[in-house]
Amino acid sequence: MSLSLLPVDDRVSVSGQLDPSDMKEVAAAGFTAVVNNRPDGEAFFGQPKTADLKAAAEAAGLQFLDLPFSGPRATPDQVRALADLLASGDGRVVAFCKSGMRSALLWGAASLANGRSIEEVLQGARLAGQELSGIAELMTGLAQAARR
Repeated sequence: MSLSLLPVDDRVSVSGQLDPSDMKEVAAAGFTAVVNNRPDGEAFFGQPKTADLKAAAEAAGLQFLDLPFSGPRATPDQVRALADLLASGDGRVVAFCKSGMRSALLWGAASLANGRSIEEVLQGARLAGQELSGIAELMTGLAQAARR
């Protein structure tokens, strides 16, 4: 596989920017859903439009969830949406943004909302090259708000 999909647990991987042309390869690798955490227009050039990503994902048989946010500003609703997706089935999920950091943050908060420990979340993120210990409190707060 030429894509850099980094696992954070046995079902979820994070990635930097995906392109519409990547979606068939994502599906062939056994993933069933793609989560976009990058807002349209974040880059002046080279960033695919969400509509194109969604169309390519769906054409490849993938579920597409659009949960874009900037910086660490995920919302409890976005955390709940990902937590619900993760709790609803056993298919593999890849979440992407520019570098994978936002996707790891959202996965971490969703995992906490679904009952994982902060230690499990931080270890999973480290396996994918993402250090989230500095935002553990933020993820915990998002998880708590998402459970309400």
